[in-house]
Amino acid sequence: MHLANSLRSCCLLLLLGALPTWAAHDDPLEKVIEGFSRGLSNAEREVGKALEGINNGITQAGREVEKVINGLSNMGSQAGKDLDRGLDKVAHGINNGVGHAEKEAEKLTHGVNHAAGQGAHQGGHAGQHGGAATTTLASGASVNKPFINFPALWRSIAAIMP
Repeated sequence: MHLANSLRSCCLLLLLGALPTWAAHDDPLEKVIEGFSRGLSNAEREVGKALEGINNGITQAGREVEKVINGLSNMGSQAGKDLDRGLDKVAHGINNGVGHAEKEAEKLTHGVNHAAGQGAHQGGHAGQHGGAATTTLASGASVNKPFINFPALWRSIAAIMP
């Protein structure tokens, strides 16, 4: 038993480095410990490299995601501008069409008033007035025709629509 206790103490002292280096220099246990130490150091370096690579990959992926988001944002902005331009064209066209319709309605009103005035003043007389074609109504009033140029109105509306 005394020998086993001595051997344990020597191993413990060897592990703790208390024995002189010459005694531990050729010891296989010391070589195993050094191998483990080197292996752990190498493993630690490799893990560090792997973590650095993962970190770089995540950073690069973040940059790529940011590029995609910026691209989508730019596309949305451009689409919004295109939509605004298109809506402006539609609104402009509608305004032009309404303006043209107002002019045609004014012509209609003027023509109706004119025809009513002629029926009251001329009583059944048919004829040419200002070069415009006239027709005689049953009451004898003449009416200029046509008052609204529908083909021209339609062309003005169709010209602004894409």
